[in-house]
Amino acid sequence: MQLSSRPQTPRRSFAIDRYTLFAAAVIAGVLLAVPAITFLYVRGRLDPLLVLAGIVGVIVALRLFQVSERGNKGIVLLIVAAGMLSFVSLPTGRESRIPISMLVALALVIPWLLSMVWGKPPTRLKPSPINRPLIAFVVVSIVSYFWSQIFRDPLLFVWSSFPVVQLAALVVNILLPLTLLYVANQVNEIRWLKYLVAVVLVFGVASLTLSFIDPRTGDLFFYRGTRGLFSMWAAAFAYGLALFHKGLKPWQRALLLALVLLLVYRYFFLGRSWVSGWLPLGVACVIITWFRSRRLFFICTTIGLIYLAVNFDFYYQDIVVAEQEEGSGTDRVELWVRNLSHVANHPVFGMGPAGYAPYNMTYHAADARSTHNNYFDILAQTGVIGFVAFLLIIVQLWRVGWRSVQCYAGRRDFEEMYAVVAYSGVFGMAVGMMLGDWALPFAYNETIAGFDNAVLTWVLLGGMVALEMIGREVPAPQLDAQAALPVATRSDFA
Repeated sequence: MQLSSRPQTPRRSFAIDRYTLFAAAVIAGVLLAVPAITFLYVRGRLDPLLVLAGIVGVIVALRLFQVSERGNKGIVLLIVAAGMLSFVSLPTGRESRIPISMLVALALVIPWLLSMVWGKPPTRLKPSPINRPLIAFVVVSIVSYFWSQIFRDPLLFVWSSFPVVQLAALVVNILLPLTLLYVANQVNEIRWLKYLVAVVLVFGVASLTLSFIDPRTGDLFFYRGTRGLFSMWAAAFAYGLALFHKGLKPWQRALLLALVLLLVYRYFFLGRSWVSGWLPLGVACVIITWFRSRRLFFICTTIGLIYLAVNFDFYYQDIVVAEQEEGSGTDRVELWVRNLSHVANHPVFGMGPAGYAPYNMTYHAADARSTHNNYFDILAQTGVIGFVAFLLIIVQLWRVGWRSVQCYAGRRDFEEMYAVVAYSGVFGMAVGMMLGDWALPFAYNETIAGFDNAVLTWVLLGGMVALEMIGREVPAPQLDAQAALPVATRSDFA
């Protein structure tokens, strides 16, 4: 009894709280890491920018774990990393490097997928027409990876780095669609879509300004993130806001339209030889104009056709003839025919992720090139089954986008703008895929680093799916009451 009655103050005095343990662990980690970092840096095996990015990344990650809604904030962080962190990437021991945006996407998507099995309660997908074709494409991509190993041509020349590249290509091909699914299920408030649009517009202004003032600095920060379909999204959102958002002031509309004109000048007049930079942009803006006003559409179309007719010879020589001389014009048709000849031997699940590259190197070593076309890339990598699944993804995106446009028609607010722009962006993406691998970057063309610009499209389209889900959850009378527009105006969308 006497022993049990002893005071416990000496033992309590040695108690250590969680904050002290955490601080000690951080200090110990730094003390252990500094010598290793110094050794690698002296040996020339460490990029100082990578160390700086790692430190910032750890700080941001710790901060995200301490705040609410970290999933939505992680989505914003994802497009920030994709847009302006082109100068930082992880080495793979090969020519390809892993972009930071890809690591952020993995950090978001993998725990979400695991929560579907081990979550308490398990996470469930929100009902959407996009779910089945998207999941089917992911499954087919994985099957095609193993299929390509089993049924590989025995005469095929496979170099030592290809297995690593193929596995990385598989991760890219399934991570991008899964990112769309993640965004669609994570975003449940309009304000997060506003953050995404704001980031795109800020990057559009910053990259455009640097391209005129200091192109080298602009390329350092924004080169990879502003390739592909970025110009389309930046111009489309600026144009959509100017046309559809009734809450904007005249000077704000003027600034947005000025941004659109500068983007058109940058990508069409100065960079007209890069068709991927301006054709998807033009397609999206034309469709946006059609939704806003039929009269404005016909006026703009007429002016555009007159301009092209007057300058037809100039643009034909500068674009078509120049691409043919560089081997990017009619030669592409030959590449597609060659690609189809290999698909004919592997029609079901294709040649696997990045799989047609060894076939070209084996049988067409003197002219082994990628197809520069996402549709043929997907057909070659995943076969007819995967190709059909991907086409169904695009079809369902059109359906969801159209339903979203109808749901918010006539409101003249941010929601209607986003619905129209994203729906138009699906058409722009479909056109852009004909010109290059801007939706699913091919490992030996855009490389894995192409994830930086491709992920923006999947995130914004995921936002479109989320917007349609939000519209379904709000009763129709409430939407009509918020519109407060005459019937004659709403009929423009019929």
